[in-house]
Amino acid sequence: MKIKNWKLKIFLVILFSLIFNLKSPTVADAQSVDLGIYPPVFQIQATAPSDVKISFSIQNFTDSSVPLTISLKPFTADPEENGNIVFLDSANFPDPFLPQRIQVLDSGNSIGNLTLSPQQKKDLTLGVQIPSNEPKGDYYLSLVFSSGAQNLTNENSSQVTLGIASNILLSIGPVGKVSGYIEDFSTPFLVAKGPIPFTLRVKNTSDHYITPKGSIVIKNMFGQTIGKVNLLSVNILANTVRRIPDSTQLNQTTAVWPEKFLVGPYTATLTLALSDNGPLFTRNITFFAFPLEYLIAILLIICLIIFIAVRVNKSRKNL
Repeated sequence: MKIKNWKLKIFLVILFSLIFNLKSPTVADAQSVDLGIYPPVFQIQATAPSDVKISFSIQNFTDSSVPLTISLKPFTADPEENGNIVFLDSANFPDPFLPQRIQVLDSGNSIGNLTLSPQQKKDLTLGVQIPSNEPKGDYYLSLVFSSGAQNLTNENSSQVTLGIASNILLSIGPVGKVSGYIEDFSTPFLVAKGPIPFTLRVKNTSDHYITPKGSIVIKNMFGQTIGKVNLLSVNILANTVRRIPDSTQLNQTTAVWPEKFLVGPYTATLTLALSDNGPLFTRNITFFAFPLEYLIAILLIICLIIFIAVRVNKSRKNL
């Protein structure tokens, strides 16, 4: 069976992926799912009763038409504290009527599926109806667009599945007071060289999601500021813990200071606000850096000095 190059490429690179990061990522990687959705996260804070309407778009990056089915899936935070999610069974909807109140609208009409033409970008609307009797609290749902298995051509049975999700963080208020604390702020005490990883774990004890903002400032032994790590502004779900990385997102679980050549003691000061209105936290930690090759060189020099001193003493005694 012979498959043309472009069809082979599609078959190899399209994987069903419902990847979620509670931060605000860019459009989904076309190499992994070949579908894009924006925004990837809907942050909704509303007071009952409300009728919320939010515009969004979905795009097909492939050269084939893609039929998609629309569904909602509840989720919770991944226990690995990395910002990913774990889907829950649909029976775990906090409000069994909530799926009926969240709709995807096309020109004002509710839809449950759609077909995207090759390279098509489709503008849609997310509609959320919140009745007056809706209880206060947070609701975390993924709006999933997925295709069923389908044949690439009539001549072969190669099948693919495409999918992408945008996550809905729905807080029905009034929103209560923000509360939480820093569970861990640490780094290795002794390092030979950089980059320096900082572990920052934040616990959200609020009854709604929060979006902390902060930075880490590094000073040398003379009190001079020599580095700064801007933290990624991420969403932390209610009553969960999350590790906060730096804004470069090179690592999902640590904030990294990229400086490589380091010598001596350093102080890192964390400043973190759980919201625009606080509370504000500060933490200080100290670490010491000394290049291993320098240490080896110093030890060799010391050994050489001792050796020469011993030889000189022996020579004097023999005179």
